[in-house]
Amino acid sequence: QEKVEALGIFKSEIKQEFLQFEEQPGLLKMKLEQGINLNKLDKGCLIFNVLPEEGYKVLSVDSNRYDTKYWLENFLGVEVLPDENFYTKNYLKFCQNFAKDVVLPAEDKQQEVLFMNRAVNHFAKNDDFEETRFLNEVMDNPDLIPEFKHYKVERGPKYSIEDVSSFPIANKAVSDTRKKIKNVINLDTNVQIRLDFINPESAERFVEKGWDEEKQMYYYLVYFNKETKN
Repeated sequence: QEKVEALGIFKSEIKQEFLQFEEQPGLLKMKLEQGINLNKLDKGCLIFNVLPEEGYKVLSVDSNRYDTKYWLENFLGVEVLPDENFYTKNYLKFCQNFAKDVVLPAEDKQQEVLFMNRAVNHFAKNDDFEETRFLNEVMDNPDLIPEFKHYKVERGPKYSIEDVSSFPIANKAVSDTRKKIKNVINLDTNVQIRLDFINPESAERFVEKGWDEEKQMYYYLVYFNKETKN
């Protein structure tokens, strides 16, 4: 770690009411006033004295998101720094869209969920990302690897990963993505199956999909030892 100088810019618009007390002999006067709560800024940033040739490094916070674009683009004029957090977050977001646009139509909802579980777990257990290793480990159906590469050429620029195939992995970005992924299969019979597995192989071992000729319906067969109370 290195100590550097920094410049802070803070913006607050929302005023809150508070009580002001004034003691006088035999009397306590109370006045209702308005002011700014120091516990929560509307907007703020720290501009660090590093990377001057690239416009300096900036950390920004925004508690009131109604004019975020104005704050970041028009006022501060900043761009996202393409670091390990940026690439980890964007690559996983790209994978989510690939799962929805390619894996789901080619296979089914179960395989879409399993693909994303394998993808996130791959990121979680590695310190560095390497695309070839990722595809060989995560892509259960090898026929989808060319589809993935084509999809990356087509949609990669949207996530700024079109020319990216290796980078350090940011653990926090992986954890944030895992929380947002919905591992749920919604069925038209008003039944939901939640595949909440740290290890994606569990879903493949204990959940089977099939076709019932008599009922002319698909089914999921779920194996378990006992029901839990939670």
